[in-house]
Amino acid sequence: MGESLQSQLFINSENVGEFVEITLPQTGEDEDSEVVRIHYLEAGVGEPLLLIHSLGQSLYTWRNVFAELSDNYRVIAIDLPGHGYSSRPDTFSYTADDFAFVFNAFLDVLNIKSVHVLGFSIGAMYMLRFLSLYPKRVANCVTISPGGITEHMPALIHNMQKPLLATFARNLYTANDVRKLLSECYADPSLVDDFVVKQYYEPVSDGLAREALMYALRNYDQERIAEGLLPVEHEVLVLWGKNDSWHPPSGSVYFQSILRAGRYYLIRNAGHLLHEEAPVKLLEI
Repeated sequence: MGESLQSQLFINSENVGEFVEITLPQTGEDEDSEVVRIHYLEAGVGEPLLLIHSLGQSLYTWRNVFAELSDNYRVIAIDLPGHGYSSRPDTFSYTADDFAFVFNAFLDVLNIKSVHVLGFSIGAMYMLRFLSLYPKRVANCVTISPGGITEHMPALIHNMQKPLLATFARNLYTANDVRKLLSECYADPSLVDDFVVKQYYEPVSDGLAREALMYALRNYDQERIAEGLLPVEHEVLVLWGKNDSWHPPSGSVYFQSILRAGRYYLIRNAGHLLHEEAPVKLLEI
């Protein structure tokens, strides 16, 4: 089995956790503002720590570190709009700015003035956009395998960015595809068992979730995020798996050019999903 007893106790369900409602910005003069329900899981006491997953995921990705982090923090893991068990809004365009707005509004609802943030992959980029737009709300900032869509990612992901191919790619997104994608993201593919595949696939198995993934990939704009970071003076901790095949560690050179105060750590024997594969090392850092 690829999971510890600790992670098996992490229940990924719409019946576990809490929901809050956030009103999205009005998109047209004649349209009412849409309300989106955000699903989240919270545990622990202390300073708040917000966990942000990547595209095609849910808060389940934090299962191997959630309990341990809650020993020292008020840990809050959210499902992004269109992901997990959060709602799939009609008027949400899935840009980095939109996600940053949601993070800010989410903290308002929970009456949290500032928060530590930990984000993964493209979710880390949304987090960095949040940092540049709402710097006073961010305390410590940690990114795991940050970056966008790279040439190293499989054709399925690239096809979801292309209007002519996206619908086919979306409809053909199966549990077996999830297994293949996860296997590429681990240094040790044997950790990807049936249970993990099921937990990943179920929240993204409906058509609206796949449509959300398609629009998020299509509307991802890394240049805009990078430009917003240039004046930011926050220290950002950047963690990389040495065996990351989707965002190779050489990508740290790019972040050194846009982060004024970046600190970089390389974790051995870990791939793209280093927080799932090497949780003990992550927690040590």
